[in-house]
Amino acid sequence: MVTIDLTDEEIKIISAVLKFSIAACPTDNISQDVEIDSDKLDKLAQKMDKSLE
Repeated sequence: MVTIDLTDEEIKIISAVLKFSIAACPTDNISQDVEIDSDKLDKLAQKMDKSLE
């Protein structure tokens, strides 16, 4: 596991970008090294939001 020290503001920004990308960007061709889909992005955004609670 990797730990990254982010401020609340940085987490909010990343979460917002992830949520936007789910609706606006085709995730099929982002990376061939990592399987990315809208469910994974949504779960990651939710995890980041929960970390702010």
